[in-house]
Amino acid sequence: MADFRVIQHTHQVLCDRIQEICDGLELNWVGIHKDMDAGPKDDEEATVFCSLYRVDDVDDIGLPGFAVAPYKKGPTPPDTKRQGFVQLPPRFFYLYFIMFVESDDADLSNALLGALMNGFHQQPTLMYRPVAYEVNGKLLDSTGRKLEVDGMNLTPIGTTDEKVRMERLSVALVDDLAFGDACLLLKGFERKVRPYLTYRVFAKIDQPLQLKRRVSDVKTSLFKA
Repeated sequence: MADFRVIQHTHQVLCDRIQEICDGLELNWVGIHKDMDAGPKDDEEATVFCSLYRVDDVDDIGLPGFAVAPYKKGPTPPDTKRQGFVQLPPRFFYLYFIMFVESDDADLSNALLGALMNGFHQQPTLMYRPVAYEVNGKLLDSTGRKLEVDGMNLTPIGTTDEKVRMERLSVALVDDLAFGDACLLLKGFERKVRPYLTYRVFAKIDQPLQLKRRVSDVKTSLFKA
């Protein structure tokens, strides 16, 4: 699948937004950890944690594939009159992240936590890499440029285009994790219980485009046959 990296990209985009928010503050903070098992546990340095703790699948409809029209600058069928693209429905799901601050200074922790709430409230929609498509095993972006795969990263081959379509992430502050469950989660990673935020991101995994033969017009009614 062309977009199986969506969870990794989403996590990175959230961390980049946290970095952007905290860099605009004149506070003595250290950095960000994605894993609750990482970093020091002696509360000596102010560190922001952003960890994925739950994935909730919300797609149980089972829709069939549907025909799609390619973008003007995107991939086109070799024979436009006899061939067309069929798009399998994407897989929709929610990603849940917990955010908290570790510091021996309660005022600093509260200030950073408030800055995160305000920062995501001001910008609840985040954008990241160009939309990726897989056509017959080849990876392309929304302008038709080939994508070079380097591990978990996709890099367009060619000059950048300002009109390229970008993925959009919807980030919402939700009351998802009960206090007792949060205590068990934090203590499971040998971390102290502290104030936390839970954010929900709506995401999807796009499926490959399939090149199919166009269905010819039916000239005879089935009722007359």
